[in-house]
Amino acid sequence: MKSMKTFGVFILIMSGLMFIAACGSNDSSDNDTEGAESSGDAEYTLRVGITQNDQNAEYEGIEQFKERVEERTDGAIKIETYHSDQLASVPDLIEQASTGNSVGTITDAGQIGDLKNEFYVLQSPYMFQNNEQIDKFLESDLYQEWVDDFSAQGLQILSFNWKLGERNLATTNKIETIEDVKGNVIRTNGSQIVDETISSMGGSPSGMPWTEAYPGLEQGVIDGVEAHNLAIYESSLHEVINHIARTNHFQLVSGLVASADWFNGLPEEFQEIVIEEAQAAGDTAAEIAAEKSAEYEELMIEEGVEFHDVDQEEFRKMTQKAYESVGLEEARKQVNEVIQE
Repeated sequence: MKSMKTFGVFILIMSGLMFIAACGSNDSSDNDTEGAESSGDAEYTLRVGITQNDQNAEYEGIEQFKERVEERTDGAIKIETYHSDQLASVPDLIEQASTGNSVGTITDAGQIGDLKNEFYVLQSPYMFQNNEQIDKFLESDLYQEWVDDFSAQGLQILSFNWKLGERNLATTNKIETIEDVKGNVIRTNGSQIVDETISSMGGSPSGMPWTEAYPGLEQGVIDGVEAHNLAIYESSLHEVINHIARTNHFQLVSGLVASADWFNGLPEEFQEIVIEEAQAAGDTAAEIAAEKSAEYEELMIEEGVEFHDVDQEEFRKMTQKAYESVGLEEARKQVNEVIQE
């Protein structure tokens, strides 16, 4: 009898344990589902890659963009950031974005001018004299028309206010006049407007990835680059150049662009957030760039790089033929009408 009672107690205990285990299993299953949802709760993911390294104003800008967009959308949008061409080169990312891949990048006007020729004018020699003129154009109906044209071709311009400074000639040979440019092989990003600008100065443009500029200078494959102080210093090019001519031939204004398919797939309220934060990130990058440019110039001078003032009017006159070569005379006229209103 005692044995039967003991067996009954055992059965009750085992039944209870099985019930608890089953409940725990269900709870665990529910928790796992919630965890899967929380780890993959981003409904819209955008991967953004840039050429510059993680110390650059561009990267600080896209990091701000990432944080604020993710915060304001409660994680529904996820932004992945990559520097130093880790994701792909800028031209590759532009092509991928325009064909529907969920990627974005920071680009200057020269690298997307192939999609709309008029846009080259934003990176044309001596087009803008200051940031105020750039801002005035970016607020115009003409600029918005061009943005809409890009969208129709698969590329969404989220902002184009990443003002990163003046581009100069950084070389191994001293350049003090337009005549000194002749014979120098200058690295460019390969865009038509940049190549034509260097050619009009008398130099020989050589399109190559930015990451190849340092070894190219070190090995004597090229004689210089055309770039702004941030790109020069943060890529350590001051170690392999001796001179920087203050030509200021371009006011570098860049933009955050992404796939139009990705952007158009967002709810309207998310589109507004993305545009607002892209604009804010551009403003932040511009402020950082202005501060760092002056700082880097001083550091490069301390390390032996010689800066040379040149007759910019001489350079301006010589580079006007680039507008003809690229077919930008009408676009220049339109932009001038906007900024001179």
